[in-house]
Amino acid sequence: MLMAVPPAIRRNAEGAQLEQDFLRACRLDVEALKPGNVGLHGDGHRMQVADFIASAEASAEPLCRVDATVGERILEAMRATWRRVGCNTNLGIVLGCAPIAHAAMHRERNESFRVALQRTLDGLTVTDASHCYAAIRLAQPAGLGQRAEHDVAQDARITLLDAMRVAQHRDSIAALYAGGYAVVFDHLLPMHVAARQKWCSEAWAASIVFMFCLALIPDTHIMRKHGPETALSVRRQAIRMLDRLEQCSDPVMMQDALMTWDSGLKAAGINPGTSADLTVVTAFLASVLERASA
Repeated sequence: MLMAVPPAIRRNAEGAQLEQDFLRACRLDVEALKPGNVGLHGDGHRMQVADFIASAEASAEPLCRVDATVGERILEAMRATWRRVGCNTNLGIVLGCAPIAHAAMHRERNESFRVALQRTLDGLTVTDASHCYAAIRLAQPAGLGQRAEHDVAQDARITLLDAMRVAQHRDSIAALYAGGYAVVFDHLLPMHVAARQKWCSEAWAASIVFMFCLALIPDTHIMRKHGPETALSVRRQAIRMLDRLEQCSDPVMMQDALMTWDSGLKAAGINPGTSADLTVVTAFLASVLERASA
């Protein structure tokens, strides 16, 4: 007679697998050619590929810890990152991936992952918001500024989900929380799957997800740091580049054009960081869902 696997052992195994899923998504982040971002194709913005790899390795375990809340995952992952590299390389990634890791750990039998993720978001607390605020203060993201209410420099008074709803108009990661990750489930995941099947390359699939993000909405990191006109200009260029990329039978045909754009963006100090964060979130979720359906 087969014995059921105890829940604690099952969760420990899930946590270990989630760490590997997260590291895989973060490796794709640097392997994919993403104009304006740091990657194997080139460093930039006073950061190097090694910083991003080290950040992923440092943050994977606290992000995927078995007994942590979402807020604890965020704060401890950022503390580990800061101890390792001393700069903000992955705040958006951690914010976007923490609810996915938590939902994967606590999904109920026969529950769809999307329902489990929404249940995780609905269960976020004021304490989760406090931990998140502390993580944001530690990371000191560019263009943060000050707010009249619910400023991260102040004590949290609303739940983390409500805080994200307040911020969703100015930050695409906050909009993920507010929208139940709809943009990932409904748009980015299908784009990722189709590109991977077409080109048989996870790195190029990540590239096209990044380009799609950049074309879909103005990158909010660019918006905060450089203003709406620059963000809209980059979006218009992304639309043109995405159209050309989608028509290629082999994406390598676009490599020179993308590298030229990469150089121009970096020379201007323009970093489409939020689009890169959404790309990692998509790759992480794709890996989690593949295992859930296996």
